[in-house]
Amino acid sequence: MKSRKRKIILIVVILLLLLFFLLYFVWSNRQSYKSVQYSILYHSDTLVKTKDLERYLAKCCNPIAGELKRNVSLPQIEAQIRRWPYCDSVRTFTDIHGNVRIEMVQAKVVARVINAGGESFYLARQGSGGKLVPFLPNRPLRVLVVSGNIPDRYRADYNMELHDTSLCRDLLTLADYIDSHPFWKAQITQVYVERKGMYLLTPLMGNHLITFGDVSRMEEKFDNLWNLYKQGLNVVGWYRYAKVNLQFGDKIPCEKRIM
Repeated sequence: MKSRKRKIILIVVILLLLLFFLLYFVWSNRQSYKSVQYSILYHSDTLVKTKDLERYLAKCCNPIAGELKRNVSLPQIEAQIRRWPYCDSVRTFTDIHGNVRIEMVQAKVVARVINAGGESFYLARQGSGGKLVPFLPNRPLRVLVVSGNIPDRYRADYNMELHDTSLCRDLLTLADYIDSHPFWKAQITQVYVERKGMYLLTPLMGNHLITFGDVSRMEEKFDNLWNLYKQGLNVVGWYRYAKVNLQFGDKIPCEKRIM
């Protein structure tokens, strides 16, 4: 008898909970979102601001603030923001006050590319690969500048993961390495592309040009350059040589400057 009463009570409790959640779902869907709050996290210099994200959403999505919750799809809004070239990742959620919160991580830009036609775009790290990002002329970034014989142009549909042998892929590998090491980030200011696989580096300190070659043995090349700086140029002077060649292992041919 007691067991039967317990079962009846349990069923009633479950039905009441289901009714409560049903009523809450109906009530919440008749409520509207009060406001939208934006925030952007940066892993490199600021390229876009919350106002830019707000304007972007205004162009491609229906209004959120004041709209009934049942008419707003937060997953679709997230997907739309992920398609924005300046976005690396994003999450959307609501708080207890009925506000929508959008938290975006800006793409980590590591280089500005100026192609052979004089057009500019950015290279950005994304996950294990990278992507091309449109250039914003009024938002200067303190990043590595890459120029020279670069045929690539900005394309919104460019998938770097599918182009392992592309020039941009190699340039991203080089730029990302430089960006991840504080000394090289401060020292190497420009990369000039003579042709694919032949890159020339311009340092900030020391009036010499660095023949780097391709991105193979990249870490070894930078280690050799570091040793040259530490054991060579620190002794004989930073302006003694006009050219430094890193293509031949730890034997580094250096061309003296003509005085």
